[in-house]
Amino acid sequence: MYLMKKIAPIIISFTLFVFSNSYSQKTNSLETLQVEITNLINQTKHSIVTVSSISTHSYTIDKNEGFISLFGNNVEERKGKLWIIGSGIIYNEQGYIITKSSTLSNFEEIKVTLCDSTEYDAKFIGNDEATGLAVIKIEAENLKPATLGNSDDVPVYSMVYIVGNSMGISSYASFGIINSITSDKVFIISAPINPGSNGAGVFNLKGELIGLISAQITPNVSSASFANFNYSIQNGIAASSNRLQQITNEIIQFHLQPIGWLGIDLDVDSLARGKIIVSHIIPGSPAQKSGLKTGDWLLKYNESFFKSLDQFANLIEKTKPGTIISIDFIRAGRPLKVFPRITNKKRSVINPQKSAKSSTDFSSYSSRISQQQKIVDEEILLQLLNRINALENEVSVLKSKLKKVPQ
Repeated sequence: MYLMKKIAPIIISFTLFVFSNSYSQKTNSLETLQVEITNLINQTKHSIVTVSSISTHSYTIDKNEGFISLFGNNVEERKGKLWIIGSGIIYNEQGYIITKSSTLSNFEEIKVTLCDSTEYDAKFIGNDEATGLAVIKIEAENLKPATLGNSDDVPVYSMVYIVGNSMGISSYASFGIINSITSDKVFIISAPINPGSNGAGVFNLKGELIGLISAQITPNVSSASFANFNYSIQNGIAASSNRLQQITNEIIQFHLQPIGWLGIDLDVDSLARGKIIVSHIIPGSPAQKSGLKTGDWLLKYNESFFKSLDQFANLIEKTKPGTIISIDFIRAGRPLKVFPRITNKKRSVINPQKSAKSSTDFSSYSSRISQQQKIVDEEILLQLLNRINALENEVSVLKSKLKKVPQ
């Protein structure tokens, strides 16, 4: 008994020491994790910018009030400035920035704001309609481009973090999981994604860019849920960094190095018959203006024979725009020659109507996730919400007027 009284304090002291040491280690681990997360975001936020475009739009004002406005047509059309705000990623030190075409819809001016709040005018370089990606450029020094990672090495269920723009406030960050990767390397991500984050960067835990937020997925929203509408969307679709790099390089190349264009399609199967036959002429193209027609059998380019479709395409693309060339061909058994003037091959140019839809080009992926999900445009939701509020005010005014009517 005496021995137990002596040992008990020692056991209690040792237990308290072990528990205290374990708790201290856990606390230190959490503090270390917090520091590492902060450093990770600070490391990458300088490569994220706010992209804003300015355009003029028309809207109508109903001059009538109350019940009369439901039937009246006394409206006034006005014009105002529309700002569209999104995110962008600094691609290289030359000032090229990747963003979304939807952010630049019908733009008149483009502004870029860096992480340190410095603002620059931006120049539109080009865009890709298939993916809704666009490239702009600013003239600035000491830029910090994102470090590109290999998106092919990213497995499903990888943890990622997103840095972008939240409702016009830069350096918004959130963490999430890659829940699915499509066959063409598009990422489906579960993470809080706020409006304005289109064009935000998706990074792995090494701080490497592995994707760009291209669209947002949200459950169907009924009118009853507008009052409790949550602006934080829990799922996003991201274009992979390898695809980004390919498209961005193509857009920049088209801008820096003009590519020749003739405006014809060739019949691939005709080569097996020892011929290169024109299968389609693009209206308004140099080929059409020169007199080439579908079915023509092409023989020579600038007096030199060519033997493959690739060889002919390379000859056209390497010809300086504005150059007049000669093409020998056979039509209905007769040898002929035309002299088209090669023009500059143009990549996709922003179409205000198409670019507004460009972010939904990934919508087919949402049906693979759930038939109950769809891509929702936040601007439409806000417009509907404002309309509902306006109708509620109309009803209130009508009720107050009915109360004043003698019974």
